[in-house]
Amino acid sequence: MIETIIALATPAGESALAVIRISGPLSHIIAKEACDCTNPTPRKTYLVDYQSCDGETLDQVVITLFNEGKSYTGEDSLEISCHGNPLIIELISKDLMNRGCRIAQPGEFTKQAFLNGKIDLPQAESVAQIIAAKNEQALALAQRNLKGKLSNKLLSIQKNILGLQASIEAHIDFPEDDLTKEDHNKHHQNVKTIIKELETLLLQAKKTKLLAKNIRVVLAGLPNVGKSSLFNALAGKNRALIHSDAGTTRDYLEFDIKIGKYWITLVDTAGVHNASEEIELAGIEMSLEQAEEADLFLWVIDNSVPHPSELPKDFTKLIQSKPTLLIRNKSDLGENDWIPNYKKTPKAINISSTEKSGLKQFERLLLELIQEITGVDSENEYLVSIRHELLIKNCLDELSHFLQKSKEKVGEEITSIHLSEAREKLDMMIGRKTNEDMLDILFGEFCIGK
Repeated sequence: MIETIIALATPAGESALAVIRISGPLSHIIAKEACDCTNPTPRKTYLVDYQSCDGETLDQVVITLFNEGKSYTGEDSLEISCHGNPLIIELISKDLMNRGCRIAQPGEFTKQAFLNGKIDLPQAESVAQIIAAKNEQALALAQRNLKGKLSNKLLSIQKNILGLQASIEAHIDFPEDDLTKEDHNKHHQNVKTIIKELETLLLQAKKTKLLAKNIRVVLAGLPNVGKSSLFNALAGKNRALIHSDAGTTRDYLEFDIKIGKYWITLVDTAGVHNASEEIELAGIEMSLEQAEEADLFLWVIDNSVPHPSELPKDFTKLIQSKPTLLIRNKSDLGENDWIPNYKKTPKAINISSTEKSGLKQFERLLLELIQEITGVDSENEYLVSIRHELLIKNCLDELSHFLQKSKEKVGEEITSIHLSEAREKLDMMIGRKTNEDMLDILFGEFCIGK
């Protein structure tokens, strides 16, 4: 028997309005018996009184009915928009349960949409990605996934593998037929093209990890170079203590700022120097830890004085390995214009955080660096989750085995198995073949009402 599920689709707490979603065969009955709305036109709103099983009017509500096959879940569905008083929501929900409904599990509405063929697995996952998006680019990519862009890409790759496998197995099954001579070089080239497409998706998986959170931007440098002044200038308020004595900042401070389309977490750290006090040493160690966790590294120097030719070894490695912007602060007091002698010279900019000069240019340069590490919006970019990433790696392994076995001339019956395994990984990504346990884990990550 198909159950009817309900859930609050809007955030809990007091609000002007709240929406209760209902999905299942009782939707029409509830519209008729609780709302006195017989044979309502689907997708048309009706202003009605909601009456409990006892005949008590609980609230004046707006209802919208969706017929089977035309709703989000693919089942008969009803949406009730009531006043956002938690007491009203509770009374209506209890009455719906008295009528035979049950509270939905997390993600159950989207799970039903998937099981009923309304959406595939990448589209289902994109619903949670849209809700959790931390910046505009992540939101745009998640919406692209919801429209089926990632699914279409995966289906295209799957089709290419299937075509290749069909050609190989045709020669295995029908050797006596007058088939065109197999072109092994062409097969290898086709697989290499597919591998390149999958590797591109893997690169986008790295960007997805950045877009799934605030981008962590860490300010570091020697003592008294103006890190805290810059931090305060960007934060727009005095959050960091500023003093002329070296070593004022001994802990680290964080502040969330929006740069262009992106939210970043800006981190101010203790100055790096040869310290003797235990508390200062702990602060410097913490600075190194924060720098190692940074997605983007800002090395701040005092541009008005000569800069040491050698920096602490650990920080030198970070500047050379991480996306780094060299900030020459205090340029109002002089311009030494130090540049590190590295194989890859970081981009640099002169500013004065106290005079607030060069900050607009700095923000533009910072935005450019963020775009470099996250990627520029493109129709060929997708939001690739950790689950996708693991399956893509497995798919690549199978394709690599195919190339290796094929070159070793092991036999097409064996090499074709690796193509079947590669397709199976793509099936699991799209959701063609899966199991109930995996779905429960996947959709269990959703919020109630989705």
